[in-house]
Amino acid sequence: MKKLDIAKEVEILKTAFESSYDGIHILDSDGNTLYINSACTRIEGISKEEAMNRTIKELVANGVYSESVTLKVLETKAPTTIIQTAKNGSQLLSTGTPTFKEDGSIDKVIVNSRDITALNELKRELSVKEELARQYRVELELLKKEHGKQADLIAKSPAMQKIIRLALNVAKVDSTVLITGESGVGKGVLAEFIHNNSACAEGPFIKIDCSSIPESLFESELFGYEKGAFTGAERTGKAGLLELANGGTVFLDEIGEMPLSMQPKLMRAIQHREIVPVGGKLVKKLDLRIIAATNVDLAQKVRDKEFREDLYYRLNVVPIRIPALRERKEDILPLILRLMEKLNEHYGFHKHLTEEVKDTLLEYEWPGNIRELENVIERILVSTQDDIIDSKSLPSHLTRGKTGDFPFYKMTAEDYKTALAKYDAHLLKQAVQEAGSIPKAAQKLGVDATTIRRKMARYGKLLKEE
Repeated sequence: MKKLDIAKEVEILKTAFESSYDGIHILDSDGNTLYINSACTRIEGISKEEAMNRTIKELVANGVYSESVTLKVLETKAPTTIIQTAKNGSQLLSTGTPTFKEDGSIDKVIVNSRDITALNELKRELSVKEELARQYRVELELLKKEHGKQADLIAKSPAMQKIIRLALNVAKVDSTVLITGESGVGKGVLAEFIHNNSACAEGPFIKIDCSSIPESLFESELFGYEKGAFTGAERTGKAGLLELANGGTVFLDEIGEMPLSMQPKLMRAIQHREIVPVGGKLVKKLDLRIIAATNVDLAQKVRDKEFREDLYYRLNVVPIRIPALRERKEDILPLILRLMEKLNEHYGFHKHLTEEVKDTLLEYEWPGNIRELENVIERILVSTQDDIIDSKSLPSHLTRGKTGDFPFYKMTAEDYKTALAKYDAHLLKQAVQEAGSIPKAAQKLGVDATTIRRKMARYGKLLKEE
């Protein structure tokens, strides 16, 4: 390799310094400029003449720099990095590095400067965008919850508004919830509402109808089973409903119908959040929340020794009672209008109710609650040819303004139970006749076919009187 002479090396270094994108500023121990490249004058907004004719102290005093990394290096005798502002407003990341004489004193200070104004602006813009994104996420979550309120539950009455506020608070934690209320008031809808507004909303929502599972199959359905656990078991085994709900919510509907033999096992599963499949030995941990619902008086069932007291208290951590539709008249018309809107859209109708019909529907006591309301509204919509539905299109029991054989306000508790059973029997018989079979009727009503068969067996005498 050809050895370069000193002049040539200096020329090469000077060319390199002048080509550098970063500013290079060389000063002596008194703060006098020995060399400053073009990039430095550009990013710092200073001319070479100004830099050469003034010391660094004078430049700071005259506001050319907000502070000086050179002065800090001269003070500390060590490499130093600072962020300083030049007179043109540029923000500079400046690093000063000392060189030393043989006696240990500072000979020169080499300052390397980089303009970070654009970088800081990008950082600021990114920070603003991140904050906007955070606000959008919060707003979207609020919109989602607000939409959930509107889409799932009608809450015009003070009673239902209070329930929704409680449900939203409960959704933030994983406490067990027991929802009570008459059949058809919307216990399942409220359970799903709590799930959808909880931290496990992205997980599964598994509904278990405790009234439709035969006692002999209850344990294997809930806990699953290992291969070969019993005759007829699948070769690979099967996961139970509780395991399928892992990471989400399990909704135990009609919990009052759960067999006594299963209650201690469910109690342990809820208490310890773990199960052992039928025929298995290994414990499976569960991460889920429990919501139960019933239309019976569980406390009375406990007194009658038909329901375990420890399970009752384990389930009844946060009790929520949904009032019957007759107890929240403010919700009836909004419910009707929502149903009308959905059915009109589904069937392509443009039907609406007269004010007289609305008044009649408001006066009716709705013993079957929302389920009966849905049935009646769909029935009159699909069976009426005219777009305007008047009182002639209403079922006779509505226009009489009675529930069964008695005005509601005169009913005794026994009268009410009898009237409710009669109407339930009437609805079931009509549903089966119109659907053509019990399974089709069950699908239409959103219940299990076993539930209809069980009820029709119970209502045998009443059905014969129909």
